[in-house]
Parts: sequence; structure tokens; C-alpha cells
Amino acid sequence: MQSKTISILLLVFALGSLAAGQSNKPNDRDLPRQLSETEVQSILKQTNPKSHVETTLKVSDARLANAMKNIQANEFEIAIADVDVYASLVIYANDYTRKLPDSQIKDRNHCLKKIEQAIFKQSRNLETVNRDVPFLNREPVIEKINEVKKIRLRALDDVLGGGKFMNSSNE
Repeated sequence: MQSKTISILLLVFALGSLAAGQSNKPNDRDLPRQLSETEVQSILKQTNPKSHVETTLKVSDARLANAMKNIQANEFEIAIADVDVYASLVIYANDYTRKLPDSQIKDRNHCLKKIEQAIFKQSRNLETVNRDVPFLNREPVIEKINEVKKIRLRALDDVLGGGKFMNSSNE
């Protein structure tokens, strides 16, 4: 009796995981709430995975550029919020890409490459933000930047090594 209950629970869990993993349709609830309506619409109107991820990365780059301007103007709270949105958009692009089915492996690899390149291009700006934010407000910025760096490494590993090159956790 107990083994039957456990079997049913495992089956329900497996089906739930399978259903969650196959959903790759863009969902505006996955996007950061701090985005403007224009930003949300520009991302969601792109239905092709490549253009969807590229648009998401363009919006994220604009947010990071905004953060840089706000840091120069000593508007640190606004800059921190923009860095948070930047990181959330990179996370969204990464999650969206990883939900693509196996039949779209070419699109998936292209998107991972774009994500890695976009993060690499912004690495200097990320370090500047990290350095210029006041010490008392730095902790959330450091956490977000480190999360983005992990996404870059994982994307690089998946594109170059098929996910088997680096011996690190895929968190």
C-alpha cells in the first residue's frame, strides 16, 4: 500500500516536472515587474527564439547603461534597481533559452552564444557598477552580478563543451 502511494507521488512529480519543462512560450509574468509597458511589448512581440532573446538582451543593455548614468549622477538607489532589472532580464533570457525543446538545438546554441557575448561585452560596466556603488548598498549588486557571471560561464560551457567541459554545479 505504501509503495503504491509513493509510486503515484513519483509519477505525479515526474509529470509535473515534464509539463513545466516543456513550456517555452514567452510569459509576461516571467519578466521583471519593473519594466515599462513598451519594454515588455517589445520583448513579447518577438516570437522567434533568436529575436526574442536578442531583444531581451537589448533591453537589458539599455537598463545597464541607465544604471551607469545614474551612478554618475549619484542616484544610487535607481542605479541599483536598474542593475536588478538587468540581471533579471539576463536570467529570463537564460531560462527562456534553456526551455527550448531539443528540436531547436540550433536556436538554443545561438541564443546561449548571444547571452554569453552580451554578458562579456558588459563585464567592464558590471565591474564599474560594482566598484562605484557605495559599500553599504553593494551586497545586492554583488549578488546579481555574480549570478550573471554564473550564467555566462554556464552558457559558455554549454556552447563550447556541450555542458560537460567544466566540473561545476549548474546552479
